[in-house]
Amino acid sequence: MGVSFKKDLMVRWVEDIGKFLRIWIEGYDAFAEPSDPALFADAYQKFFDKDRNFYLQLSDDELTSYSREELQAQQLHPLALTFFFDGLNVQGEEQHNLLRKAKLLLNLAMAETASFSFQDYQYLSMIDSKLNNQ
Repeated sequence: MGVSFKKDLMVRWVEDIGKFLRIWIEGYDAFAEPSDPALFADAYQKFFDKDRNFYLQLSDDELTSYSREELQAQQLHPLALTFFFDGLNVQGEEQHNLLRKAKLLLNLAMAETASFSFQDYQYLSMIDSKLNNQ
């Protein structure tokens, strides 16, 4: 029985080591949450080829089928994190909508890729606490 390394696992490991080294050497805050709303609008268009409003209008079932049919498995996690951080920077019903979608996609990404991190569970816990407080 041999140990196999998946490319995505190695890439994630290298990125985590890079974050650690930047923090250690430069004092770079690699874990800062983005807060500029324009950054999110650009991210949806640039990385997922859809407008932010497209995602806001999707129901949970539509988002699930869209994710399975049109996105690659590797795109699920980044889209979920985009929803999550975008949701942290808005209020009201829009926040609830984005966080609910982030939770759905994080769970779907874990199921589809059989990959998870403890940070994902932290995100899910934060989402649950925000959704339960509304």
